[in-house]
Amino acid sequence: MKREINSATVTEWLDIRSQGRKLAARQLQVMGILRSQPRLASYGSVSDIAEAASSNASTVTRTAQTLGFKGWADFQFELRSRYLASLSAVEVAAEHNGNVSSPAQAALTTDRSSLAHLERTLDPDTVHAIAQAIAAAKQTLIIAAGSYAVPGKALEHNAVIAGYNVRLLDADVATLTNAIARLTPDDLVIAISLWRVYDSTLRAVDIARNLGTPIISITDNPGSPVAEHAAHRIVVPSEGAGFFPSLTAAVAATQAIAVELASLDRNRSTQSIAASERSWEQMRIMHPRPTA
Repeated sequence: MKREINSATVTEWLDIRSQGRKLAARQLQVMGILRSQPRLASYGSVSDIAEAASSNASTVTRTAQTLGFKGWADFQFELRSRYLASLSAVEVAAEHNGNVSSPAQAALTTDRSSLAHLERTLDPDTVHAIAQAIAAAKQTLIIAAGSYAVPGKALEHNAVIAGYNVRLLDADVATLTNAIARLTPDDLVIAISLWRVYDSTLRAVDIARNLGTPIISITDNPGSPVAEHAAHRIVVPSEGAGFFPSLTAAVAATQAIAVELASLDRNRSTQSIAASERSWEQMRIMHPRPTA
C-alpha cells in the first residue's frame, strides 16, 4: 500500500506535466512505465525505460522533451527528487543499501555527479539576481532547519564578512517566530529546504510572504511548497549515497551566491573584510600566521 501511495505522488505530477501536450502512441507507452514503475523511472537508463515500454531510446528522450525538459537527464533528476521525497527515512536508506564495495567512495561519486549537474543547470543570472536582492535588502533572514542549516551558515558567515546584514535562523521556533514577525517588504527571506520539508520552515515562509517580504528558495524540488512563491529559486541535487541527503550541491550554490555578492561592490567588501581581519587580530581568535 505504501508503495502505491508513493507511485501516486509521481503519477499526479506526470499527469500535470502532460496536460495539454500531444503524445504519440509510443510516448504514451513510455508514460505508462513512468507512472507504474517510478523506481525504475528514477534510476533506470534510457535503454532500461525503452525496453520496459517496448519502445526505443529516442522515443524516451522525446517523451521527456515533450513534457518540457531538455532531455532525459533533466527529466529524471526532477522525477527522482519527487520519488525520494515521497519515501520515509527507512525507505530512503533501503534505496541506497546496494552492494557497494566502499560506501565512502559511493558518496564521493554521487556528490561529483551532483556538482556536475549543478554546474550544467545553475543559471548565473539567477545567482546574480539573488546577490543583488541581498545587497538591496535592509536585512536578509535565512530560514533553514536541521542539517539544511549547514549551507545557510556558510552563506551567513561569508555575507557578513563581505559587509551585508544576513542572519541565519536555525535555533528554536520562538526565535524564528519573533524574527519573522518583524519582517517588512524591505527585507529578504532565503529558505533552504531539501528532501522533506520542515513545517516550521513552510509556516515561516508563508508568514513572510503575507507580510510582503520577497522570498528566495534553495530546494531540491521545483515543486516544493517552499519554492511556490519564490521570486528566485535555485534547484540543487540532494541525493546522497546513503540515508543522509547530500548537502554538497547546496553548499556550492550558497558559495556561488556569496562570491557573487562580494563582487557587487568590491570596495565595500574589501573594507568589511579588512575590518573583520582587524577584529580577529584584536580578539586573538586565529592562530598566528607564520612570519617570513
